[in-house]
Amino acid sequence: MALKSVSNANKEAPPLKVSAFHLGKCWFKLINKSGEQEYTLQKYGGKSNVNNSDDKKEEIRRTINFHLVPNMKDLMGARVLTGLNPNDIQQLKDAVEEPNYPKAVSIVQQAAQNDKASFTSPFNEIPVFCIAQMRVRKKDEEGNACGENMLPFHLSTKTMSDTWNEFVKQSPEFADSEATLQLIELHKMIEMMSEDSDIDFRNVVFVHPEYDNVDGKSNNDTDDDSDDDDSGGGGDNGMKADSTSYDDEVSIEPYVSMEIFANDISSGQPTLMQLNN
Repeated sequence: MALKSVSNANKEAPPLKVSAFHLGKCWFKLINKSGEQEYTLQKYGGKSNVNNSDDKKEEIRRTINFHLVPNMKDLMGARVLTGLNPNDIQQLKDAVEEPNYPKAVSIVQQAAQNDKASFTSPFNEIPVFCIAQMRVRKKDEEGNACGENMLPFHLSTKTMSDTWNEFVKQSPEFADSEATLQLIELHKMIEMMSEDSDIDFRNVVFVHPEYDNVDGKSNNDTDDDSDDDDSGGGGDNGMKADSTSYDDEVSIEPYVSMEIFANDISSGQPTLMQLNN
């Protein structure tokens, strides 16, 4: 979308394209130093021979600010989640189950406009989602789960939902369970990765986003440049769809935390009931 906007506003500009890169490499080389370091810039479409005096006239040194831009659906989802009051959550659930869609839409709109909501900037506030009840482990060549449990974090609510559905498929006893959604901002998460905390945020795995198709195109589409200027590290042609099933790569397993429960015998049959704070 950004590419289309720039191209439409600069009809005389040379053709532009989008390339994909590893977030980890960009983070420490570019994003983490945003606005602090000068870079040599050359006019787009200019000559590539830096020894030519004419080329040097087209070069400038400038401090560059780099921004991360989230998917707007996920940004709005995070804004709504942080804007919901405790009472709103139950009312929203009831409105969806009735169903009473006008009421549900009204609750969502009010949450998005709540002054206390986070994720209000169109860039540099990147929501990262996870579900507390899930962990993943890699599979060996024989298809057996191996290694330690890793907490999957998602940059897209769609992939989080897909992972949860796959989890329920592999563990049908959790089909009626309610997923406990957790949300954190990416900059804060990486800050916590760098220091000790109650949760070891270094023991996590990021699940790459899979967004809805746009203009009939899917994530299978790559640019037509055969050069990979990142040595196989996700440069040109780095955005490739992962059509591999979860079953082939990882084992999605339940994670049970130590919670406080009490017996509820009011119905005549002892059942477990979680005590809320």
